[in-house]
Amino acid sequence: TGDCHMAETKRTKVLIIGSGPAGYTAGVYASRAMLNPVLVQGIEPGGQLTTTTEVENWPGDTEVQGPDLMIRMQDHAKAMGCEIIGDIITSVDFSNRPFVAQSDSGTEYVADAIILATGARAK
Repeated sequence: TGDCHMAETKRTKVLIIGSGPAGYTAGVYASRAMLNPVLVQGIEPGGQLTTTTEVENWPGDTEVQGPDLMIRMQDHAKAMGCEIIGDIITSVDFSNRPFVAQSDSGTEYVADAIILATGARAK
């Protein structure tokens, strides 16, 4: 018997790819604008700051642990209404609208706008 497993398609006005400070900030602002954003965390949820111990240059905190800061940012985005999904985007087609992003899980994300917040990696 053939397995007729259909890949899920998730539609959103705004898809945010990446879960570092920029991604979560985009999630907060897009949520406040009532755009019902979907944030896909990527390969390293929380981004580079999850591997940083003391952060001394974050406005409002003279010293904060990187992982703690990222938990607070994720909680803030979630509290504002951002949907946060643990998945990895593997490709994005920007040639047509709406944009289509493929993921590791097989879910296809269809979005009117995509915010790329894929961050950096320490060398």
